[in-house]
Amino acid sequence: MMAVVLAGGEGKRLKPLTQTRPKPLLPIAGRPCIDYVLRSLIDAGLRRILIATAYMSDYLIKQIGDAHQYDASLAYSFENTPAGTAGAVKRVEEFIDGTFVVAMGDVLAEVDVGALVDFHRERGGVATIALTQVSDPTEYGIVGLDARARVERFQEKPRREEAFSNLVNAGIYVLEREVLDVIPEREMFDFAKHVFPRLLEKGLAIYGKRLEGLWMDIGRPSDLLAANLEVVRRTGKALALDGVECSGPLLVAPTAVVEPGAVLRGPCFVGPGARIASGAVVASSCVYDDAEIDSGATVDHTVILERSKVRGGCEVRESVVARDCLVDRDSVLDRSIIGDRMTIMASSRLVDAVIGPPEG
Repeated sequence: MMAVVLAGGEGKRLKPLTQTRPKPLLPIAGRPCIDYVLRSLIDAGLRRILIATAYMSDYLIKQIGDAHQYDASLAYSFENTPAGTAGAVKRVEEFIDGTFVVAMGDVLAEVDVGALVDFHRERGGVATIALTQVSDPTEYGIVGLDARARVERFQEKPRREEAFSNLVNAGIYVLEREVLDVIPEREMFDFAKHVFPRLLEKGLAIYGKRLEGLWMDIGRPSDLLAANLEVVRRTGKALALDGVECSGPLLVAPTAVVEPGAVLRGPCFVGPGARIASGAVVASSCVYDDAEIDSGATVDHTVILERSKVRGGCEVRESVVARDCLVDRDSVLDRSIIGDRMTIMASSRLVDAVIGPPEG
């Protein structure tokens, strides 16, 4: 059995973070987002994986690396023109020879794919959709099931008063090859909007199963922060660092430097080569590789990406600061998104700001 991982999206809602890095490579607790789903597929015994790419495909392939680190055979397809989730799979149908799995590469999915495949085989339908429960279904495609978990109806992004379910399509499918027959050639076509409703119209059996494991959307910067913190909550541990005030779950790389007198209030991730100076406070945040938080700075509910620097006296709250940025002394960032290689001048005050490099 093979898997097709869809990793061609542009991640428009995440700009400027995705102007210089494709959405599947945004980091979650030290690993690219796509890494979680790839490893979930491989853990389920899927060793043939085709990754469908489009946006910044060269960069994506280079960062994913070769198959050796995954103990799997990885291949790639390239889209010059968008084809939708189903259209992208249709383009590679010549490589699909039986039951197969489709997974989105731009959501956090550390899940039991094997249980989904087993359920699909037990039920014997043409498609099985992985489902997850959310508190607000209005931003997703919701699914209604009968008593045997057969899909009865779908609705895309319902108004709250119209939502008949809080089970949503998690973007992982187990499919029989005959599903490809309903996807037209060279046409924008999506699984949720087009394929599954068409299968229902034909009376073909589609089932739904709740995922086992961790699934989170990272479609907005606030979602990216929440996903990072949730993984640290689940995998971090209480640590005792000499002279450091530590609390809550922490993931601190062996090569990170956390100076005596610093404060870490978990969940926190501190990446390789990062430096947290004495007198700095980092709370519910992720500080990535080679980033620096100077003495007197406070970073709270924030992601600081690679090689960025937060100087003394700064307060950074509920924000994302991308790579190679400088937040100069005594600045305040509140609910702001800063793209790669930006400089925030000393004593700046930014609230609900989005700052990034020019597009194009």
